[in-house]
This record gives sequence, structure tokens and C-alpha cells, in this order.
Amino acid sequence: MPTLAKQSGRNLPLVRGAYLLAVLIGSYGFIWTLTECAAGILLQLGLARSEAVIFSSLLGLVLYPVVAIVAFATPRPLRLCGALLVAGVLFRMLGRSWGAN
Repeated sequence: MPTLAKQSGRNLPLVRGAYLLAVLIGSYGFIWTLTECAAGILLQLGLARSEAVIFSSLLGLVLYPVVAIVAFATPRPLRLCGALLVAGVLFRMLGRSWGAN
């Protein structure tokens, strides 16, 4: 199976654009669910709502570039997208079970 770097042809810019879009949207969705989960957990632990939201938003702001860089460095992007999807669903379920809206 050829990797993205080894492919050649006229559709290479389209493939790279789709890869870029998938990584950015997948990383954003993962961080979005992580932020929601963190805010819900902090709220349940007794932190004020405004402080929980600010802390979890800052956490997401710091972690988004890290997740995006790791996503771009991954040799198998489909496996990474699957892992981000599964982790996002797990964080969403955890956030719902802890009472996040």
C-alpha cells in the first residue's frame, strides 16, 4: 500500500487536501469532546462552572496543537482517525455519565 508521500499523479493535491482536512477536523472533534468531558468532571468535583469551563478550554487550547502534530506525524492516517473517533466517543460517554451537558 503506497503511503501519501510515495503517491504520484494528478490527484496528489486532492489527496493531501483531504488528508489535511481529515486530520484537522478529527483533532478538533477529539479536543472538543475532551474539553466537554474535563469541564463536566471538574464541575462534579466542586469547581465553579465558570472556572471549570475556562480551565478545560485552556487545556483544549494547549492540547489541540499537540494532537494535530501527532496526527500529521502518524504514518497510518486511517488508523489514527479511527483511534481519535473511538477516544472521542469514549470521552463523550464519560462526560455524559458525569453529568456534562
